[in-house]
Amino acid sequence: MSASTAVFEPDEELNRRTLIMGNRLFLAANTMLMAAMIFAYLFLRGNNYGGNWRPDGIADLPSVSMAVTLLLQLACLVAVLGALRAVQGGADVRALGAVALVFGLAAGVARVWYQYNLGSGWVITNGTYTAVSEMWFAILIVELLLGWFWLLSIVVTGPRNSTKATTTRHLRAFSEFWFYMLIASTFVWLLVRLV
Repeated sequence: MSASTAVFEPDEELNRRTLIMGNRLFLAANTMLMAAMIFAYLFLRGNNYGGNWRPDGIADLPSVSMAVTLLLQLACLVAVLGALRAVQGGADVRALGAVALVFGLAAGVARVWYQYNLGSGWVITNGTYTAVSEMWFAILIVELLLGWFWLLSIVVTGPRNSTKATTTRHLRAFSEFWFYMLIASTFVWLLVRLV
């Protein structure tokens, strides 16, 4: 075969490192977004004394529905880690992947439901506390649903699950992302509820 007709065969190790590095760069960029939101939240909190920060009539954030949402996110992560183990052992990823998809979608739907059922006084025009909090919750909803679409692209037939190595790479990267989202979701909810 001549050099002009040679087919490029990608290096599996290079593909793995590129995906992991890209995922971690994305998480670093996302951390900067979260840090900007933390700064905005705490800056506004520090400069709005006298009852302006959290005016009367705003209900406390519901705990049970958020706990359910976080447990659904955790269940999705556990199912993804199970799928990762299964694919490394040579088994098909589709069954556990489908379970992870169900939990992931349920977590996204629960977050949307939570956003629109925060209780009395939770409207974005009701001061800086509700405005910043609801914008932050909305960012997490978008990231969770984008993560779900990423998981869907790994589980269904396509280039992200064409080989064992490819599926393993993508499941590992996704599990890092989803773990990050679980930590960020918990932190944001606790900050908004307690500060």
